[in-house]
Amino acid sequence: MSLNRFAVAILLAAACIGGALACGPNFPWQLLSLRDRTVSDRVELNFAFEASRLVPAASSLPQAVEPGRADVPEAVTSEREEAQSGAWRNLGVGSDVAALEAKLEAARAADNGEAALAAGAGLPVAVATYIAGAVEFQADRLESALRYFEAIDELPPDQRQVRVVAAAFMRGRVHQQLGQLDPARATFQAARRYADAGAPDPMGLGVASLGEEARLDLVEAGFIDTPWPVPANDVDDAAFVRLIANAVRLYAEQANRGSQIAVLSLGEVARLLMGEEDLTLVMADPLVRQLLVTHLVSLDRGGYYWDEKENRGPETVRAIEAVLSQPAPSGGDVDRLAALAYQGGRYDLAERLVTATNRPLGLWVRAKLALRRGDRESAVRDWTAAFTASEQAGSASLDDGSATRLRGELAVMRLSQGEYRDSLLLLFPVAGTYWGDIIYIAERVLTVDELKTFVDGLPPAPATPQNQDNDDGWRSSKSPVAGLRNLLGRRLVRAGRTAEALAYFPAKKADRSSDEPDGNRANVEDVRGYIAAIDAARAPSFEWPWQTVSRGEALFRLATMTRVQGMGLAGTSGPPDMWEVYGAFPGGYGQASPNGWAKTPSPLLGPDEASRFAASAPKPDARFHYRAIAADKAVAAADLLPQRSQAYAATLCWAARYAIDSGDDDRATAIYKRYVATGAYQAWAKNFGRECVEPDFEAAKTFWQRRVTTWVKQMAGSARRHSGLLAALAIAFVVVVFLGRRILRGRQPEVA
Repeated sequence: MSLNRFAVAILLAAACIGGALACGPNFPWQLLSLRDRTVSDRVELNFAFEASRLVPAASSLPQAVEPGRADVPEAVTSEREEAQSGAWRNLGVGSDVAALEAKLEAARAADNGEAALAAGAGLPVAVATYIAGAVEFQADRLESALRYFEAIDELPPDQRQVRVVAAAFMRGRVHQQLGQLDPARATFQAARRYADAGAPDPMGLGVASLGEEARLDLVEAGFIDTPWPVPANDVDDAAFVRLIANAVRLYAEQANRGSQIAVLSLGEVARLLMGEEDLTLVMADPLVRQLLVTHLVSLDRGGYYWDEKENRGPETVRAIEAVLSQPAPSGGDVDRLAALAYQGGRYDLAERLVTATNRPLGLWVRAKLALRRGDRESAVRDWTAAFTASEQAGSASLDDGSATRLRGELAVMRLSQGEYRDSLLLLFPVAGTYWGDIIYIAERVLTVDELKTFVDGLPPAPATPQNQDNDDGWRSSKSPVAGLRNLLGRRLVRAGRTAEALAYFPAKKADRSSDEPDGNRANVEDVRGYIAAIDAARAPSFEWPWQTVSRGEALFRLATMTRVQGMGLAGTSGPPDMWEVYGAFPGGYGQASPNGWAKTPSPLLGPDEASRFAASAPKPDARFHYRAIAADKAVAAADLLPQRSQAYAATLCWAARYAIDSGDDDRATAIYKRYVATGAYQAWAKNFGRECVEPDFEAAKTFWQRRVTTWVKQMAGSARRHSGLLAALAIAFVVVVFLGRRILRGRQPEVA
């Protein structure tokens, strides 16, 4: 049982390991943001995992059933299950389950033991007697409760079997609260013997008795206080060490059987031990020392990097020094001690401890030590050996969190060697933890073709669950295959390889949340529409000047599609666009620089990582980069329109608006000045670039014809007087049209 039952919830909350390296919703831990510190950080183990392996299970007791208390509602649930399952049929009770349940309820509701026995008449004798004892126990009539529980032991073997474990456990609780420590120990041990022999124990009281007996040892040692009276007992140093060691063994066996309460108790014992004046005294027992080492190595730092210069608590520093001053143990404990020595800055000692190790933890520490010496080749070799040994040993070597971290650190080192694909291969199985690092490598380090080869080798993406809530959109790591395919598709669009991108977008668009801006999601149909818009905007081999209006209209549609759907079609998963979070934050996934948060380039950058990063940047390399592209396309569309048309002015207005959306106010101002200089006055243009109307392309298509018709009508009135001049002007018009076509063909806008 826990040393402080009321503190269990607080301790559980405090035991959460891990954290984010950025502020925001669900932002992940990113190893590459500060890669030097990532690989030099101390090895941090999971205390619950390590505590459950301090000792092997000593008997055939089953796994723990938490909370494992006989005086909590689980006992009632167990009784009902027994009644419903027919487990009492051989004990001379009827088969009417409803009647049995009614008797159970009435007996539990009784005010005293005698009334409980009367109400439970017809139940198995041991069951009714146990309820009577429980009623007396809850009323704090301990002597009376003890008599009922003892009476169960006096029943014939076949009658007492159903409650013999629970009765023994409760006798121990009664003796415990009466301050009778030795009788309490004896009855807790009896509960385990009964359970080990096969007596029913649905509440796991055999395992729970380990914790209760451990608490007795701590009480007798004067190590903890209790709410019940305890006889005065002055113990000498030898007895103190013996009692503490025995308590640790009992808790450790309970933890080995899956008891989280025992894990919390071991953690509390370790914390209390660190406050002892003479730590060398308690460390005389190897298991107690092992507990202290495990606790110190597993101390949670809130998920942030360990800093050797950080002011550690004096108790922690003293405990580390006390542990390291003792002779080195043998076996796996050496590796834990080496991890502790590394944590405490005792690198020389850590080097000696891991010289001949072949276990994952020791190899991991040795790799960090080699890197600290500047021997990167040996470091990578040991990191690889540690990872291989961990994979071969499976769950028997490292806890899941530590194994994941080891894998991540090896990925950092592989990246530093220029083994970019291998780094991504290592990280991908743990995408849920390191998705931000995967985004960085896939989007900014691998070339498009390297990424395409990697993605093509992945299994098919699973179908998205229909009941997926909107929060799933914040992290593609929940479906990493689909997330990486989508990332590749958008990267192909940015590279102008739009037709190839079709294969990597989802066939069906996911439901968009109300706060999802900029067309964050795109599917195959969106990409096909984008390709069609590109094709429609391409210049034909020949066109008359007035035919360019149709192409200008297509180019404006392409500009609008780029602005509205640009995030889903071409947005970067990480900076600058942050597709991963709908563009709601400027960072959080991926990196805006190969250096991450570091102010100077890391020596662990890959050989050509910086140049790869620069080559993979979106153009322009600015937040929501596609908005600037949309502005460019809208300006190009205006180039194809009659300057005095409404469509020309409206298209420039939208171009200015897209420039403003991209944060380029200077560009918007330049576009406005162009409109003033070349366009016709428009009444709606008072708030140019902020409030725009739709371009009237139909009117623009007949703009020149209407101009010519008007001109012809004007000239017809004077034709009789100026017939020769009219013929000359007609010839001049044909020449101007021909030359104008040549000029326009020479400055056709590019369509990406």
